[in-house]
Amino acid sequence: MVGMVNEAMDNLHIGSDQMNDNMPEIGNRSGPNEETFAYLRLLQEAKQELYPGCNNFTALSFIVHLLNIKVLCSWTYKLFTMLLELLKKSFSSSVRLPQSYYKANKMTTDLGFTSETFDACPNNCMLFRNEDANLDECEICHTSRFKQSKDGSSEGKKVATKKLDTFH
Repeated sequence: MVGMVNEAMDNLHIGSDQMNDNMPEIGNRSGPNEETFAYLRLLQEAKQELYPGCNNFTALSFIVHLLNIKVLCSWTYKLFTMLLELLKKSFSSSVRLPQSYYKANKMTTDLGFTSETFDACPNNCMLFRNEDANLDECEICHTSRFKQSKDGSSEGKKVATKKLDTFH
């Protein structure tokens, strides 16, 4: 994770004295600019054990793995937050997990990871993005993009039949 943080922040010019293991605590904001502060915070997260004695994950690497699974399996934000809550209750109080999807996602934003959600054809023919963002049906199979209401009308709020998250 430290290598990933360094790669994401490679255009910053930070002195080596700021990157050692005795980094200033996050609460101490005297000195570094916002970009440097974000870098130091990420380095601290990248080195912080998920819980005392954990050799497999740091707090940051665990969240990156969870966010990747969220995208691959099309989890909702609510499901992700519920899983974090369950994990926090299941482990000791020393586990370092964020409270919600929003806070987990915020941890990785400075790494340059972003996720976008697009409507998708229910038959996986196409994504409704870019020039296709305003289409109501798939150009390939002509299936409606939106769920039909119980009475079969298309009135009311339009809800996509299928959504796809991308993580990059």
